[in-house]
Amino acid sequence: MLYFYDFIFIFFFSFIIIGLYFISCFISFKDYYFLKISSYECGFDLLKKGYFSFNVVFFSVVLMFIIFELEVVIFVFLIGVDVYSFLVFYIFFLYVLLSFYMEWYLGKLIWFN
Repeated sequence: MLYFYDFIFIFFFSFIIIGLYFISCFISFKDYYFLKISSYECGFDLLKKGYFSFNVVFFSVVLMFIIFELEVVIFVFLIGVDVYSFLVFYIFFLYVLLSFYMEWYLGKLIWFN
């Protein structure tokens, strides 16, 4: 019985809030004049698109460049490490090298079709 009053309270005020929202939707002034609802652009209309397409091949080349640069940075710190760390780096290097050859073999690095 204790939670019954809490339920009534929450239900009543939720009903009031939802009701006020729908009443405001019906009462509000609606002027669908095109110039008022369009975005403001000062000056002239655009001659080109506002966006440009991004080449996926360029993205993959940049991603490979970043990964190879990361390998170079890791390789610099491999001078005084143990055999396990060198083995982990060698496995990572082989993985990246094989993925590069796979992209090359599948033709994902070709700029023009």
